Formats: sequence, structure tokens, C-alpha cells
Amino acid sequence: MRSSIQQKDLEPAEQKAEKRRIRDIFVSPGTRKAALVITVVLPALLMAYAWFMNHRPPLHIKSEWTLQDTLIQNSDLFLSFVFLIVSALPFYLVFDRKKVKARELTPIALMAALCVVGRAAFSLIPLPNFKPVSAIIIITALAFGPEAGYLTGALAAILSNFLFGQGPWTPWQMFCWGLLGFLAGVLRKLGVFGPVGETEANAKGRRPRSIALCVYGFLSGFLYGWIMNLYYIIGWVRPFSWKAAGAAYVSSFFFDLSHGVCTALVLWLVGEPWVRKLLRIKKKFGLTGEVRRYTLPPSTKAPEGETL
Repeated sequence: MRSSIQQKDLEPAEQKAEKRRIRDIFVSPGTRKAALVITVVLPALLMAYAWFMNHRPPLHIKSEWTLQDTLIQNSDLFLSFVFLIVSALPFYLVFDRKKVKARELTPIALMAALCVVGRAAFSLIPLPNFKPVSAIIIITALAFGPEAGYLTGALAAILSNFLFGQGPWTPWQMFCWGLLGFLAGVLRKLGVFGPVGETEANAKGRRPRSIALCVYGFLSGFLYGWIMNLYYIIGWVRPFSWKAAGAAYVSSFFFDLSHGVCTALVLWLVGEPWVRKLLRIKKKFGLTGEVRRYTLPPSTKAPEGETL
């Protein structure tokens, strides 16, 4: 009888602990603000830019070139840099008024550079959109957090497009790749992927791969393509029709499939070892923006008027 009562008392406690664990994903005010920037401010910027592209004044081609013409012609590049600055806000907000040091930005810059190299190298493969960029961004988010994943994705898009071409699509690519990294970091905190990078080797010296992580990598290829299709529909489909919108999504299926397969393969092959090494670097050099409040245990607290 007593055990059944204790079990009933334990069940609400477990439910409360589970709810508390989910709430703790956004434990700091900085992370909550970061989520607001990513889900509200940046999409609003994209919508405003789409409206500008459809209503911008014409260029004075036959007359004297003005400053307005220069701004209009390079508006996509200007917005990309504005978008990059706003994309960096979530990363800085996590530090909660703590001064960000160069060592905290170094891994993000290196992973973004690796994205550029990977995108350029895999462009030689004769498959559409078969690039490892999304996988590298997801790995970064798993090791350094969702905000770092978002900033890495935004950097990877704008930097690699200096090789592949800047245009009105650049801010959309920045948002798409950044969103994939942010979602991966949040799902990692939820425990969806399991202990990626922290698993123990078996008797054969092998570490288990996360099937859930590979599934997310595969689906991320379609998520990226679906959002990029919105750029095409909003910017180029005139007049709008559901038939044209559906045709855009159907025609991008094989591009999205190739992207998803490449991302899943890279995560399956190098996801676990790369995350493990990055976590080791993070721990060794203290590369974390989490706010920690330490309290001395009762036995080590100094008496009043004295210091430890």
C-alpha cells in the first residue's frame, strides 16, 4: 500500500522534472532572445527584402550614374552583411553581457572556412547540390550550441558565395543554413540525438552512430530546399499561382534529395568523431557561453569578516 502511494507521488515528480528539462533548453535570457531574433527578426528582414526587390526603382542606365543606382545594384550584398550582423546577435546574446573573446569565435570561423572548402571541393562531383555544408554546420551546433550553429551557417553562406556568386539568394541561404544549425543544437539539448560525441567504444573499438542524427541530416536537405523555394516563389513568380508554386517544389525534389543524402552520409561517417574532438577542444579551452553560478558548499564558506 505504501509503495503504491510512493509510486503515485513519484510520477508527478518525474513529469515535473521532464517539463523542467524542456524549459531549461532556453535557460538563460540570452538564449530566449536569440530564439526571438532567429524566428521573428530575421524572417521579417527577408520579407522586407523581398518587398524591396519587387518595388525598387529602376536604374538610370542611360543617364549619369548616381549613388542611388549603386545602392540598388548592390542591395543584395549590403543586405547580406546586415543579415550577418543580425545573425551574430544570437551568439553574443548567449554570453549575457560577458565580453566575447577571440578564442570563442575561432572555432566558428574555422568551421565556416571548412564549409567553404567543402562546398568548393564537392562542386566537382556531378550531382546536384551534393554538398557537405549542412553536415558541417550541424556538427558545429552539436559541439558548440545552437547559436554557434546559426552563426556558422550564416558565415558559410556569405563566404562561399564569394566563390559561387552573390545575389538576392544569399540572405535566404544564410537563413536556411543558420536555421539548420540552430535546430540541430536545440534537438541536441532535447536529447533527440543521444550522447553524440560522448559515447563509449565497444569491444571492437567502435562507437555507435546516431541514427536520429542521420535522419535529421537527410530531412534537413528538404527543409533547406523548401525554404529556398519560397525565395523563388516570392521573388520571381508573377502572377502567383499554386500551380507554379507546386511546380517549383516538384522540380527541386532531386536537388533536395541529393542534398539530404550527402548530409546524412557525412554525418554517418564523420559526425561522431568530429563532435567528440570538438567537445574535447571546447572543454580544454573553455569555449562556452553558458552562464554558470557557483556557490561554495557549507563546509568551505568563510566565517563573517574573513576571506578564503
